Amino acid sequence: MNFSGRSQTKWVALVGTILFFALAFVFAMLMYGLTSLPWGNWHAIINVGLLFAVLGAFYGAIAALDSSSGMSSSDRPMLRTILCGALGAAAVLLLQAWPPQTFNVIGPTIGFLIGAPLGWLGWQWAKYVDF
Repeated sequence: MNFSGRSQTKWVALVGTILFFALAFVFAMLMYGLTSLPWGNWHAIINVGLLFAVLGAFYGAIAALDSSSGMSSSDRPMLRTILCGALGAAAVLLLQAWPPQTFNVIGPTIGFLIGAPLGWLGWQWAKYVDF
């Protein structure tokens, strides 16, 4: 792909914002759960951490792709909607039991159908997320 310098900078900022919020949500989860997480069960901690990373990426996508957030240089509602729908489906996949024999397409579809409208609404609801 041949990106111009300005558009490449926007894509790097977009991905950086999404990754920042994904890591921030995981860090917040770890700090909040220092005394209550089951430290002997690393599998459960990794699963919860991945879920918080997806939720942070969901919030970061809204912050990066909605101009009313103050953290974005452009407003891309369609990209935000599709990305948030995909992240909603990923969150449901993480909540489901993951052995392939138990995969059910209805769960991720519902996750997409919930995530997409939340992505479309964008900063109208995300500004109320309190750390």
